[in-house]
Amino acid sequence: MKQRISSLIFTVAISVASVTAHAAPLHQFDEQDRQEVKAVFLKQAAAATAHDIAAFEQVFAPTPAGQPDPVTFVARAYQFWGKTALIEHFTETFKGVWRFEPDAERVKVIPLTPDTAEIYAPTQVTSGSSSETAKTAPFLVYEVAVRTPEGWRIAAIVPVPAQ
Repeated sequence: MKQRISSLIFTVAISVASVTAHAAPLHQFDEQDRQEVKAVFLKQAAAATAHDIAAFEQVFAPTPAGQPDPVTFVARAYQFWGKTALIEHFTETFKGVWRFEPDAERVKVIPLTPDTAEIYAPTQVTSGSSSETAKTAPFLVYEVAVRTPEGWRIAAIVPVPAQ
């Protein structure tokens, strides 16, 4: 009898594990998610152009307790690992001229999983220490957004020069 109960428990456990492994995710990526991801990206652009460091910081993914900081910014000239390093960099950058102007009509949001999406955005970036020295250049900005308890947030930025 004990062996039968053990066999039954084992069979039920295997069945539940199998069903769970093939069950639909809790969230499906839908059109509302696509719009929310695009909105957080455009909020990032607006905050950057306005040099609003507080609003800019809010668009980035939080660090879950006991986990590494998920925020990265990797460009040809530099890399920043973690939200703190990224915010410190942009605090200095925002002291000069900085405009981040994506072509909102051409932003593409592509889901990778129900909780992760890629963003592709043709973007004009203007930067310089003053308006006299500022230069505008085209970029294809690639970003990764993740679903968090606070909503969609940006986890990675990779600006690719388009010239």
